[in-house]
Amino acid sequence: MPIRLTFSIALFLLWGFVSWRWYVCGIKQACPEPPPPPEDVRPLVFNWGAPEAVTRPAFDAYRDSLALKALPEGQILEIVGLYFEGEAGSGAADNLGAARAEKVKKLFAETLPEERLAVSSRQEAEPEDAREQPFEAVALRFIEPAALGDMAITELEGRIIIQFPFREASKDIEPEAEAYFEKLAHRIETTGETIRITGHTDSIGTAAANLKLGLARAHYIEKILLAQGLPPSKIAVQSKGETEPITDNSTEEGRKRNRRVEIWIE
Repeated sequence: MPIRLTFSIALFLLWGFVSWRWYVCGIKQACPEPPPPPEDVRPLVFNWGAPEAVTRPAFDAYRDSLALKALPEGQILEIVGLYFEGEAGSGAADNLGAARAEKVKKLFAETLPEERLAVSSRQEAEPEDAREQPFEAVALRFIEPAALGDMAITELEGRIIIQFPFREASKDIEPEAEAYFEKLAHRIETTGETIRITGHTDSIGTAAANLKLGLARAHYIEKILLAQGLPPSKIAVQSKGETEPITDNSTEEGRKRNRRVEIWIE
């Protein structure tokens, strides 16, 4: 087909479309509406710079399916709050991700008991259009506490929690627990990471005595890791005593959870 004829046909079709559009939209005022954007059915989203969770109608069913059906018996639901570079508070110790995790924890506490919930946070790359559109900012995962002899150890993202008996600063170390700490020490030496060991207590007793007890617990775990060959330069030790409970001290179960050492891997 000659080029001139092809061009003429294309020009005619374009003219016909423009004329139709002008007649329908301009004169008849019957221009078809553009299709609506797809409905956002995500059950839980956040807005830029805000810690508050925005729940959608599907959230209750989503929460209950996780908490009552999917979460295996005896396991812990960890809520990882996400935050992004540029958000307010993203460089602070108590970052926006931690605040988001706490907000979501309260929502799940309507279904799950406190002892089956844990929170942590991490920074990630900024999602596309996050500053203009709602985005997802929590990750959920199931964690099974490891019972290593008499030592209950829970691994969360970036930290390890070790429970302690009432008023005690030491625990029996059985072969399974010894192997666990040997593996941890090897990891720290291999990766170049460091660890921060923090001792905690319940609220029974004086603040001064609990600060001392928390430090004794932290030094006990330090001693175990040093015995596995981890250099002292890789370890920092501190105590928070009774000042940073992870749950309410008004119940025995809550006090039991607060008697702990936390190992933070940094």
